[in-house]
Amino acid sequence: MDTADVPPRPTRPPRPPRRLHTGVLAAGLAVVLAVTVGLVVAAHDGDGDGSGDGGRDWPAHSTYGFRAADAGTVVVDAVSGTVQVTADPDAHAVTGSYHRADGRPAVLHGSTSGGTLTVGCADGDGALQPCAGTLFLVLPQHTGLRLRQTSGVAVLEGLGGDLSLDGSSLQLTTRDLRPSHADITVVSGSADLGFGAAPTELDVHASSASVAVRLPHTDDGYAVTTAAASADVQVLVPRDPAAAHRVALTVTSGSVAVQNA
Repeated sequence: MDTADVPPRPTRPPRPPRRLHTGVLAAGLAVVLAVTVGLVVAAHDGDGDGSGDGGRDWPAHSTYGFRAADAGTVVVDAVSGTVQVTADPDAHAVTGSYHRADGRPAVLHGSTSGGTLTVGCADGDGALQPCAGTLFLVLPQHTGLRLRQTSGVAVLEGLGGDLSLDGSSLQLTTRDLRPSHADITVVSGSADLGFGAAPTELDVHASSASVAVRLPHTDDGYAVTTAAASADVQVLVPRDPAAAHRVALTVTSGSVAVQNA
């Protein structure tokens, strides 16, 4: 056999292929990712999509904290969106925040007159605007509230001051309310009204709305009066015209049910 073209036999087995160290591989990937992210950010910070303000991206939920001295009553007028008002028994001031629905900067501002604090909304430059977004307020427990909301969702919890609420196209929930006097109007919406203490006077007005009222048990029941047109009214609490706690129901094309909590 001709062995001129046969390579010589190796003196030891061939060495296996060398593996790349995991740390080196990870470092390389990190560099690639960093460069990629940098390119994406650079492209994003360039020309915008032309949708307002030169395409500037405003940080979501940009806001400033709000704090005002305690007042006998807080007034919030003509708001829409989501409103949450909570009472804090340890609070000695009114605090809150406001987030615009589009995420652009916004502030709350307040003005006080005769023991009443009126809370309003403004953009990041201080220009007044309707409160249309998400509004959070924390009140001292004894502070009253006057709220007019034109649409959206409202949640009120633990409030002990007198309450006046006028809502339309609204989904309203209250928990553990403790006012002496409450006047609640709901037009074209729904309400679940929970009370932690029996109000001395409660007026409920419902039009094209569904309302449930949950009242705590009292020794003498409630003095309930109703005025209804094309409505379904159910009163399931003990009734006594001479009771110390009065409930007046005015219902048009809607339904109201009053029961013990």
